[in-house]
Amino acid sequence: MADRTATGPKDAGSFAERAIADSRATMPPHLFDATMELYEQGRIEPRLVNGEYGWGLVGQGGMNG
Repeated sequence: MADRTATGPKDAGSFAERAIADSRATMPPHLFDATMELYEQGRIEPRLVNGEYGWGLVGQGGMNG
């Protein structure tokens, strides 16, 4: 399991870092851990969802940072 004290993958841009920080602040720890695992596997990516940071499946379009 990845280190959850870091902000995310070292190559994450500021948009991804903001989405990660928002997720850490609003999600229960077990859900945040699962989200980060999917992100690190490249299965989800940060998105703007109704003007707020969220997550979406890679390859399904949307407003990415």
